Amino acid sequence: MKKEVLFLCFMILGSLSFAQVIKVEVPRGARAESTDLIDGVATHNYSTKSKIPINGIPFLNENFTSGVLELHDGSKSEEVLLRYNISRDLFEILRNNDTLTLNRPFAVKYVYLDDKVFIFDPKLREDAERIFNGYFQLRVDGKLSFYIKRRKDLSYDSFAQNYQGGSGTKEYYYIEKVSFVGKSTDGKAFLITSTKSLLNNLKDHKPEVKAFIKENKIKFKKEEDIVRVIEYYNSL
Repeated sequence: MKKEVLFLCFMILGSLSFAQVIKVEVPRGARAESTDLIDGVATHNYSTKSKIPINGIPFLNENFTSGVLELHDGSKSEEVLLRYNISRDLFEILRNNDTLTLNRPFAVKYVYLDDKVFIFDPKLREDAERIFNGYFQLRVDGKLSFYIKRRKDLSYDSFAQNYQGGSGTKEYYYIEKVSFVGKSTDGKAFLITSTKSLLNNLKDHKPEVKAFIKENKIKFKKEEDIVRVIEYYNSL
């Protein structure tokens, strides 16, 4: 595979279109190397090949899609082809037929991909392990913000003996898990799992929010229902 030095130059852009979706053949076993992006943020090649066969895909979307990176100083990149590898909790960049990833994601404020916005915060949930932090989708931004944390954990379907001879495929597969996280501008991040977990972390308007949840039959396993509650609270 021909290797070329990659330079991604950041510039301020106006309105952007993220409609482009490109299917690609991802190269395997790319050699390790680093190339500068800006202000110490670099990309490096890495192997996307798993050592064991796994059923399913580790990505939010297997296709690379046009997206934009924004630094903390407000500057933005040109459009680059991105996809979110949930299993490894990193964004992959496709450039010149090489698959790359950022080596200092904390220097990037936002990742814009399709109609979604992502942040990187390894300590958003201070009382949680690293695997429960990292990249989050910012779903609602306000005095109470709403984040979505996705994970894809490996599971092994082992063989189990039974009276019929046994069951199990002896294969690995991905199990997708989603956590809903809230965070006020002056408080700690917390899991949103129920009416109680939400109300316990609100400093005001608890009666109104409780009534809204009951009246609208809010289900805390549904992303859009939580969005409705958070947006209602932020409007008070």
